[in-house]
Amino acid sequence: MAHVLDSPAFQQELQAVADDTRRPLEELRSEAYDDFDEMHGDRNRFVVSLFAWLSRYLCRRGYHPDYYHDVAELEQVRRLAARKSVVYLVTHKTYLDFFVLYDFLYRNGIAPPYIFGGVNMAFAGFGSIARSAGGIFIRRTFADDPVYKVVLRRYIQHLIGEGCSFSWAIEGTRSRTGKLVMPRLGLLKYVVDASRPLGEDAISYIPVSVSYDQIPDVIDMAAQEAGAIKSPESLKWFVSYVRGLSNHFGNIYVRFGDPMSLHETPDAPDLTTSQKLPSPAIIEIEKLAFEVCYRINEVTPATETSLILMSLLCRTTAKPRRIREDVAALQNYMAERESSSMFSEPNLPIVNDVDKALTSLVDHGIVQRDPDSDHCGIAPERYLVALYYSNMAVHHFVIAAFAELGLLNVTHADSDSGEEAFRTEVLRLRDLFKFEFFFSRKEHFHNQFVDEFVFQGVPTERFDKLDREAAERLLRRQPLLVAFGALSSFVNAYRIVARCLIDAGSRPIDDRNTFIANCQAESRKVGAGYPGFAAKALLTNGYLLAENRGLLGDESSVPEKRRRFVEELEFVAQQLEEIREMTA
Repeated sequence: MAHVLDSPAFQQELQAVADDTRRPLEELRSEAYDDFDEMHGDRNRFVVSLFAWLSRYLCRRGYHPDYYHDVAELEQVRRLAARKSVVYLVTHKTYLDFFVLYDFLYRNGIAPPYIFGGVNMAFAGFGSIARSAGGIFIRRTFADDPVYKVVLRRYIQHLIGEGCSFSWAIEGTRSRTGKLVMPRLGLLKYVVDASRPLGEDAISYIPVSVSYDQIPDVIDMAAQEAGAIKSPESLKWFVSYVRGLSNHFGNIYVRFGDPMSLHETPDAPDLTTSQKLPSPAIIEIEKLAFEVCYRINEVTPATETSLILMSLLCRTTAKPRRIREDVAALQNYMAERESSSMFSEPNLPIVNDVDKALTSLVDHGIVQRDPDSDHCGIAPERYLVALYYSNMAVHHFVIAAFAELGLLNVTHADSDSGEEAFRTEVLRLRDLFKFEFFFSRKEHFHNQFVDEFVFQGVPTERFDKLDREAAERLLRRQPLLVAFGALSSFVNAYRIVARCLIDAGSRPIDDRNTFIANCQAESRKVGAGYPGFAAKALLTNGYLLAENRGLLGDESSVPEKRRRFVEELEFVAQQLEEIREMTA
């Protein structure tokens, strides 16, 4: 594969780096070959089949051997992959994600893609096998390494020219919260730039959702969010991880969203989280990334594990019969409002036995069941684990949660215009949670609430004539109010960030890591097993929101802005508590 770096175009790029850095060209050339040796994957047909067998073995140890999937989606991917390069962009929940995708594609006669992974996974005993199966191991950060950049770009260009396909995690790492997090643009930019000379439709981007009833990584990730030190990847670690798969974790679900090209981003959310987008090309790539995330969420199924825990987060405790009713109501809501998240072929609910899923949660220590009263509740020491699983489904219920808070605002409004009070509230919530969820564009956002009320039996023409009595009736008639369970963990994290900003007085926040560490210390005062505790990932998003609102500087207006931020969050927390009391 050394010839990849021998092209005149690459040599010209390397010469440009030599001119910019004033380093000898031969020194840079030697460095480039070392970088290439570190990252490249040289495929071997026998090892590809061996790696597919290994992938199958790992997944079968802990899960049902057959994955739930949509037949029509698979056929669409098969046809597309047979005629062009594709990029499988995956939401990353566990180390198993790419083993699942590799096994699933291979068993269905589709060539597995080259998979980008962190160089931390190239440990002895695994790295060489993975490279020969198509693994490309890259460094986490290389912003200040121009040689590494040109080598990676050239390698990607070479593989695209060979008609190869790729896969990586659109979030850049595993989700620490259970839900899809904001995308990272680095690799996507390299692939887009490399494919531009070949035309707009040279590559199709396929959103991929791999979901699980339960995940072996979650307990460790929850502990890390609470402050535990992450164990480094190694052969010893990998053997221990494989052994941990011997428990039964349920089923695996593989879904594919509609493929798209670079310019097919009709539903991409507003880029409200962007700070400084330097060029139209970057804006175009970010729109593509957001569109991918939007479509991943659209097809991500809500497992019964996530729905059971959503019920318990909303109610605190409940008997199995009530939990079954809640899960049925949530599944009905999804079927009526978001049919793309349900399977069409096979046309099956996620699982038919809530009691079986509940028993598994009890066996794994996530749910406690009182033998006397038969009430179930989340085990305090597994609170973050429960949040993780419920967050795997939370995107399906954000509009419903906003609608509940909007209706609650109508019941307390002084104005006669209930529709205005409702609209004001949901737009404020949209801005508050813009670092957590992928919202549709504002012109479509309003229509989602019209659809929400139609689902609840309110004619479209009456949406603009909401009054207090109607709003209260709508709240009382819901089989399960979801706002508290869906949103309280985010609000709790933001409240901690806001309090730490107040404690800083008028001082600017100059060091992000130190500030978030202070927020973590404040959060730990309530204990990791209690609802007031906040995971590091949520505190980080709270920091990003504060930065977006201009709360980190030393301008004279900052102390007042920080105070208003606290007041806003306390108001939302009070609203959520009122919803919780109505739900209990």
